[in-house]
Amino acid sequence: MVRKTFTKLAAAALVAGLVSGCATTDQLKQMQAAIDQAQERADAALAAAKAAGSRAAAAMDAATAAQNQADECSERCNRIMSKAMSK
Repeated sequence: MVRKTFTKLAAAALVAGLVSGCATTDQLKQMQAAIDQAQERADAALAAAKAAGSRAAAAMDAATAAQNQADECSERCNRIMSKAMSK
């Protein structure tokens, strides 16, 4: 009895799915156009992210160089101050 009920419910669900789930060719074309547009946007976003990553890497390199120069300057200043204090 449970099996018959389950079979009937499954058949009814299948019929309902087929009736309500069928898409027309126009709907499929619209969906494909939306998918294509979304892919184009995703590609553009990826390109922008890669460009931003490159700029961030360049900025990091510049910041590292500036920090190294500041450290060297600080060491020179400390040596000069030490010499001045020892006199």
